[in-house]
Amino acid sequence: MKKKILLPLLLLALCLPFLSYAQNTTENNRKWYAPDALTLQFAGNVGMLAFGPNYSFAHDKVNAELLYGFVPKFDAEEVLHLLTVRGIYKPLKRVDLREKYKLTPLRMNLGLSYYFRDQFSSSWDSSYPKNYYWWTSSLRVTGGLGAELHRPLAGSKRFKELTLYGEVGTYDLIVTSAVKDPTLNAWDIISFAVGVRAGF
Repeated sequence: MKKKILLPLLLLALCLPFLSYAQNTTENNRKWYAPDALTLQFAGNVGMLAFGPNYSFAHDKVNAELLYGFVPKFDAEEVLHLLTVRGIYKPLKRVDLREKYKLTPLRMNLGLSYYFRDQFSSSWDSSYPKNYYWWTSSLRVTGGLGAELHRPLAGSKRFKELTLYGEVGTYDLIVTSAVKDPTLNAWDIISFAVGVRAGF
């Protein structure tokens, strides 16, 4: 019961410094380490729920994110915690839609996730022959394709823009399994994710 209470409090505590800092700063005096946005994502190989800072480069064509994600216990022995660092590239310009909305038709991301749990390891023990497994159980390479819908927040003092995105993604181990196992199809190796990004 205590863990269920502490986790939401921890998430909130980690977000508050970014929110308070964004409220009292501008683009001109913002420190280099301050994020340009906060991202919250549901599903998509980075945890059932993930959040973290987002940094924008090259007029928002390139983003970098550091996401903390978790997967509730469900049928597992314990809650899974993971940390994902990923880059996002948006090669196409935003398209103007009606009523101040804009669309980014394509976003591509590539990331690396690390699982914090004893059952996951960055190396295999001596019970397995050398090179028996080519992967490590604690690290996963993820990737995805999607699109973004943007809406400016002219009346907000804290956030400048709200972005809703969706994407389809996969990860390294399931892709290589699909190559070796012809019974797996596209629906077995892809996942869907939705997220929101609040820009400062």
